[in-house]
Amino acid sequence: MNPATGRDALRRNQRGTTLLIGLIMLVLLTLIGLQSINSATSNLKVVGNIQYQQEALGAAQASINMVLSKGSYFSDPSTAPTSDSVDVTGDGTADYKVTLAQPCIVATKDILVSDADFQPLTNADDRLCLSSSTLKNAGIMGQLTGAAKTDCAWVTWRVTASVSDAGSKAKVTLVQAAKQKMDRILSEAYKSDSAKRCS
Repeated sequence: MNPATGRDALRRNQRGTTLLIGLIMLVLLTLIGLQSINSATSNLKVVGNIQYQQEALGAAQASINMVLSKGSYFSDPSTAPTSDSVDVTGDGTADYKVTLAQPCIVATKDILVSDADFQPLTNADDRLCLSSSTLKNAGIMGQLTGAAKTDCAWVTWRVTASVSDAGSKAKVTLVQAAKQKMDRILSEAYKSDSAKRCS
């Protein structure tokens, strides 16, 4: 056998092996690149979903704030809105539709004349809670002591807002409690009304 012929055959075999190894490396690099693209796309979707979720949460909070800012909704909960449209991007177009449940009473607590946070002599709102006979002799020592009830009560209301957006698939339910000072007789009537109590 001619040594030159043997070397040529060996070189041809080596060229074939080099080509095969090169093709395998190219396939591996392609798979790694595709995996990186898929991973980046998945991460982008996750971040987008988190953003939509946060926007929906912000829309629900804005609607709850709207209800809490208007005290008349607590005087007559049936007048509270059942839905709200919220523009979170500021472009003038409503981005999320919020469904609101009627505010309901969680708890009531009478305000006593002796309560530490009750300041009838300094706070005009607290003075409204006293009937004319309760504070008749305010300058007499011991006049404001004891467990006498004022004409007011603390009423804890629950406001619930839900967002279910078909476009972004964001779903959020936000529940918030708010404590309001109300007339004690009205709060007792509301507390005994099953339509106004939270179930």
